[in-house]
Amino acid sequence: MLLLILPALVVAALIALYVRLKRQSSERALWHAAIRIGLGLGVLRALLATTGWYIVEHSGGPLQIPAYALAMLAWPEGAMLAERRTAPAPVSFHVALAALIILTTAAAVITVALLTRIPGRTRD
Repeated sequence: MLLLILPALVVAALIALYVRLKRQSSERALWHAAIRIGLGLGVLRALLATTGWYIVEHSGGPLQIPAYALAMLAWPEGAMLAERRTAPAPVSFHVALAALIILTTAAAVITVALLTRIPGRTRD
């Protein structure tokens, strides 16, 4: 059931972001909003994902399930930084993961901002 709802929520969030950015009054306001939203979401996502990743590697029991759900926020970026190891990830891995998450999230929001500036077709 969750697998059916999650894509719909992602699409709804993208549409809401597009509409929010489309309503900006000027180019300057658009880019300020895009940077603020992108960095804010990136920092939040990085904080939750790295916390989940850390808890998954350093704890057991009932904390594993919510921590794994949080760690899933880092799947695309975590796969890019994946390396074979037998011990928990060092602090440098978590810092690199957080930086990569922030940058990719900001880039995604900036891409949506760029899409808002594509001229639409006019009807005659």
